[in-house]
Amino acid sequence: MVELKLTHMIISLRERIMAKTYLSSDFKLNGNIKSQGDIEIDGQIKGKVVGNSVSVLASGSVDGSISGTSVSIDGKANGVISASDLAVASSGSIMADITYETLSTDKGAKLQGNLKVK
Repeated sequence: MVELKLTHMIISLRERIMAKTYLSSDFKLNGNIKSQGDIEIDGQIKGKVVGNSVSVLASGSVDGSISGTSVSIDGKANGVISASDLAVASSGSIMADITYETLSTDKGAKLQGNLKVK
């Protein structure tokens, strides 16, 4: 009984530690970003982005590579994408080599490149 409570407390603490990183629309970076948590990109990134969940928001763009368990594209992505779950919104535009387990697209989404199922 005590072990279950302790395990629950450890899981709750771990969930709190994994923070969300938000990169605003005026943010520009030539370099790499890596996080164990979630990353939301509203600015412009040239480089490698690695996170648990990576979201490229409507005014955001990534020119390079994106890797994550869950990747959502509302903005622009060029290069290479590797995701377990990839979602592309109607405003999303991708020109990339894409490796995924599941893929969902909204009407109007733009995809160009090579698709490969993991």
